[in-house]
Amino acid sequence: MRILLSVLFMTAFIMSDIFAQPNNFNTSLHKTRNGKAWWYAAERGGFAPISGVPFDHPNMKCDKCHGATDADGNAYPATFTPSCVDCHPTNSAFNKDSLKVSQCLSCHSRQNTEINAMALPDVHRTAGFKCWDCHGSQDMHGDGTVYNSQFDPGAIKTDCDNAGCHATLPSTHAGNDPHNGKLHCNSCHASTVITCYNCHFESQVVGYKKRARMQIKDFVLLVNRTKDNKVTTASFQSVTYEGKAFVAMGPYSAHSIVKTGARTCSSCHANFGGQIPAITQYNTNGFIKFVTFNAADSGLTVTKGVVPVPNNYATAFRMDYLTYNGDPNDPVVASKNWSPIGKDIPDGFQMLYATPLSAEQMTKLGMTPTSVDETEGLNYSFRLNQNYPNPFNPVTTISYTVPEYTNVTLSIYDMSGKLVETLINKQHAPGVYSINFNAVNLASGVYFYELKSGNFSATKKLMLMK
Repeated sequence: MRILLSVLFMTAFIMSDIFAQPNNFNTSLHKTRNGKAWWYAAERGGFAPISGVPFDHPNMKCDKCHGATDADGNAYPATFTPSCVDCHPTNSAFNKDSLKVSQCLSCHSRQNTEINAMALPDVHRTAGFKCWDCHGSQDMHGDGTVYNSQFDPGAIKTDCDNAGCHATLPSTHAGNDPHNGKLHCNSCHASTVITCYNCHFESQVVGYKKRARMQIKDFVLLVNRTKDNKVTTASFQSVTYEGKAFVAMGPYSAHSIVKTGARTCSSCHANFGGQIPAITQYNTNGFIKFVTFNAADSGLTVTKGVVPVPNNYATAFRMDYLTYNGDPNDPVVASKNWSPIGKDIPDGFQMLYATPLSAEQMTKLGMTPTSVDETEGLNYSFRLNQNYPNPFNPVTTISYTVPEYTNVTLSIYDMSGKLVETLINKQHAPGVYSINFNAVNLASGVYFYELKSGNFSATKKLMLMK
């Protein structure tokens, strides 16, 4: 009788969980598709102010992304609203046996690349796991909370140390890992992360085509993820548009997990005898040239292995940014018809849900930190100083302080509140900054300058007298 009651209770619990999920679906990221808009926005240092292209541009359609067909095999109509049939065939009673990994991969293109294009090994897939064996109902259908991104704390419940996964580790693990829980499992067990290098935004805006120079692998970026401050793997997305370059970087959990062999001490620690190209470059040059364009054959040289993201990443993580020389309406095929735009430092560098390695962390890997982290330990706060000289003609200096790794905008407005110029819109490390404002083309009068970052804003007045 007790066993029967237990079975009935468990069955009722499972069924209540299943049938509760549709009530939460409208809050799920599968429904809202909030992530891309959240990253793209100017308020978070996204690509929007650099591109000047609104998120709702008819050829963007990022908030309505979908695969070729729904789970019934029907092509999507021109007007599309996310629904259950994106994943579940009609009349399937939401039976897991009716789900197909290929349907998941029709939307999740990076995972499709990992599994099918690159054929990366993964212990979970080798063991027969499918997407839903790790990602439970709340990951898929929501938990009643509206999240901005999958990286928001709580948005994705799945993690390595969850109950039923790797809640306990083998007795030998401590002897192999002296980091005392400061690393996420990905740091050692992900064989690689991936990215599509250098998206050509003109092809998206003009031709509604996703075109990148090439897919790259065999590297892992190391950052601190903000939700638990553990060192983890990261990836990035780079893009160019009308001569401007932009990078977005954040945590990335590749489906390329191996039990052993991905990384040893010397894979990350140059001071333990490791020969790590990224660290050698940084200690020699003060920067990491992650991607170099080869003019002779229009190919790319990519820095392989572990790439610790340094504290001055905004200028030290460098790549040759490219543009496609063909027509944006060309079919998307492998091509070497690309050329550099003449930049290896982007116009904007966005890092969300992560921070770069600190000076202390860099030193432990055998890197020589830059002076940017001399601010560590100092109690900086946001502050906007009065420009000097004031009144001025035509150049004045504006200085400000930033207490944390964050995106900062500094803008000039006229008396009517009209934007005159955006002087700064990029990621900052903690520290003191200054910039010269040249008003040679402006008329005499009173202007205002505003510093904004997250919930902080401050405004001061300056006077141009010619």
